[in-house]
Amino acid sequence: MNWRGKKIYFIGIKGTGISGLAILLKKEGAFVSGSDTAEEFPSELALARENIEIRNFDENNITPELDLIIYSSAYDENHPERKRARQLEVAELSYAEALARYAENIKVIVVTGTHGKTTTTALLGTIFETAGLDPKVLAGDIVRSWGSSARWGRGEYFIVEGDEYQEKFRLFRPVGILIPSLDYDHPDYFKTREDYLNSFESWLRENKDAKVVRDFEKADEKIFEKANFILPGKHYRRNCLLAIRLSRLFGIPDDMIIRGINNFQGVARRLEYYADRIVYDYAHHPEEIKATLAALKERHPDKTLVAVFQPHTFSRTEAFLEDFAKSFALAEAVFFEEIYTSAREKKGRVSLEDLMRETKKYHPNVHHIRELKIENSKLKILYVFMGAGDIWQKARSLAESISNPGRKGKP
Repeated sequence: MNWRGKKIYFIGIKGTGISGLAILLKKEGAFVSGSDTAEEFPSELALARENIEIRNFDENNITPELDLIIYSSAYDENHPERKRARQLEVAELSYAEALARYAENIKVIVVTGTHGKTTTTALLGTIFETAGLDPKVLAGDIVRSWGSSARWGRGEYFIVEGDEYQEKFRLFRPVGILIPSLDYDHPDYFKTREDYLNSFESWLRENKDAKVVRDFEKADEKIFEKANFILPGKHYRRNCLLAIRLSRLFGIPDDMIIRGINNFQGVARRLEYYADRIVYDYAHHPEEIKATLAALKERHPDKTLVAVFQPHTFSRTEAFLEDFAKSFALAEAVFFEEIYTSAREKKGRVSLEDLMRETKKYHPNVHHIRELKIENSKLKILYVFMGAGDIWQKARSLAESISNPGRKGKP
């Protein structure tokens, strides 16, 4: 599809993924604008740098002159702007459909699976960039060295994070596939672990000509040992080794891979330090919580870890209740924020009290976040905020209150 000159309007433009697509289409020559809530999003600076206008939701934003509406999955057909689009017969695509359309006629490399997608996508993109391949890249959060979730390039490759929710990754026909991990998730869509795994396996069979990486080799470890990878922990090390393997399969020389790893600065909201004692991570699955705490314990063996966790969706909390309860073993204390609801799921059969009660079976020090007080202490304590909702904002607010003692942060 030729995007040049097209007038494209994004509903829910601030999401980290969809904002990246907006930036890519602007680079392709489209006229891009969009709307969203007043809530703060990490993508706002990146959109502002590209002079992409963000409006408040209003059906009058939708006019007959628009060529295409691209909407976030958070906004269904009853959203006022989408209703107006149908009245005016303006074409609509979901974010996933539009991303797949953008990927047509490009050599696509998809990074998908359960954990590690965003970091691995960004690392792989940095390696390809360092090697002079000038790729297009779209990751699931802000890549620090780019200041955006997207990178536009003139090269032949498009490295993209493939969302497994509702099997959106299956819209791609890639030349390369990297799967960092597969753990059962999204129980509101995949009813069983077998359903989840079978979705990936059948897609791999459909794309048997693609270069597929699910594990690494001894030679990859030798390259890793020569590089300075900034992230701690076994899971990040594995992600890096898989990126090395795929880069080698695409013919990138070892010295360029090492330079790419050294150039990698990480991704926003992945082990992100807001203050010396406050770190935030996007971890919202039991395995991610365990991996995050283990990585921080490796980096800070002399510090006491205090976990502050916001569960994400009722369905995930219910399905993995016991697994969540057991995941905080490396933390000295655990504080819980209320369950963060998604646009698709406003209530459920499980409560925060259920999760706290279950966690107390395995952990002696469990509290609600309202009891959290971060004060100056001689103890070496690292407060680890985790979750995929808005808890990153609370972590940042508390960090700012520490830096500016006159300002009060709200837990």
